[in-house]
Amino acid sequence: MKLQKTESRASRRGAFSAGAAALAVAVVIAFNLLVAQIPTRYTQLDISPNNIYHITDTSVDYMAALSEDVSIHVLANKDAMDQRIVRFLDQYGELSGRLSVEYTNPTTYPSVLSAYGVEANTIVVSCEATGRQETIAIDDLIEYDIYTYMMSGQRNETAFDCEGQLTSAVDLVVSESSRRAYTINDHGEQGLSASVEDLMKKSHFSVEEVNVLMDGVPEDCDLLISNAPASDLADDEAEMILSYLSGGGQLIYLMGADLTEMPNWNRVLSQYGISPTTGLIADTQRYYQNNPYAIFPEVDLSVDAAQSLTGDSTVLLFSSRGMTLTAPARDTVTVSPFLTTSDHGVNVVDDSDQAQGTYVVGAVATEETDGGTARLTVFGCSNMISEQITGSFTNIANLDLFLNAATVGFDDITNLSIEPVSLQVPSNTITTGGIWSALFVFVIPLAVVAVGFVHWMRRRKL
Repeated sequence: MKLQKTESRASRRGAFSAGAAALAVAVVIAFNLLVAQIPTRYTQLDISPNNIYHITDTSVDYMAALSEDVSIHVLANKDAMDQRIVRFLDQYGELSGRLSVEYTNPTTYPSVLSAYGVEANTIVVSCEATGRQETIAIDDLIEYDIYTYMMSGQRNETAFDCEGQLTSAVDLVVSESSRRAYTINDHGEQGLSASVEDLMKKSHFSVEEVNVLMDGVPEDCDLLISNAPASDLADDEAEMILSYLSGGGQLIYLMGADLTEMPNWNRVLSQYGISPTTGLIADTQRYYQNNPYAIFPEVDLSVDAAQSLTGDSTVLLFSSRGMTLTAPARDTVTVSPFLTTSDHGVNVVDDSDQAQGTYVVGAVATEETDGGTARLTVFGCSNMISEQITGSFTNIANLDLFLNAATVGFDDITNLSIEPVSLQVPSNTITTGGIWSALFVFVIPLAVVAVGFVHWMRRRKL
């Protein structure tokens, strides 16, 4: 009898243990299934040096509002791809239920290439509702230093451009909007850099050059750009540009550092309440390192031309021209500064001609016309968008500011120009570096020496 009771208790304990084990296994399986449903951007930490897997709010917000189904078809051997790209695509596909990401190995299924009319190692982004598709070469997602490659044959990675190209491609296949920008080229103007043109393309702009003196302002011109002209407009050109603006046109003018007198350009600007200064602008309070001509202007985020920036955004200008605001030619014109110096700004003509004050280095004038809203945006510094500046200081917002100024005047396009993530070693851009240099080079070391000396003297007296 006792033996039967003992066996019964052992049996119950065994059943309980088996049940507990089964329950534990079920809980683990359920937990794993639950975790598997969480987007990988939350379950996989981005510990890459440059946060290449971070997806900006621009893409997150855009995909949250996506109104059509979009397919991202990767025509490549997934196992042979750069796994950084694979991981990013996995995270990107989770941004919206309307996005799908699939892989097809063209070696196994070669017919897929002819079906899309593309080559292997291509990403095809398509939208069935609109019937449009865009292609992205996988090799273009990671940028390299071409000069180093040509000289040594080594591929020195410089940037990771997955997010920018994917978001642009998605936008291009679902949106029918497109705009045409022309850059004036008949006065020694600087051409737009390849990176600027690429960002404008991502925002639905096509960019061409125009000789205004010979051809006038094209009828299909949505945005006219003059980048650092070396000589002044002809009288006829000034009238053409004024006529273009009076009809609701949009113009971005970036002044060069050359102090050549340009009365016709000044005449155009004065109609809209903007008067260029005669010298270069320095700022003895907000400057980079020990160069007061490399200034960090104050940004007015309430002006629409700068609305894409945040309070943490930094704009850096080298050898900028300045402006003062005057009464425009018509009461219908509204002019707003969005970049200004501190009250320690200085207009420098030469050593004997310097005037301190607050100067405007970025302004926009608008006017409602029968042809729409005219916009004249003026930047005091053309090299703010040069490759030399934007490539060397990857943490500044110069390009974002320029692209926002270019797109904000159009209701049917938005600034989706997401810059590539730099793969170079990041550097900090510190305003008024002289203060920090003095602190770390002199103050802190001297303080440490003083504390050590006092401690040594106390121990010596003991």
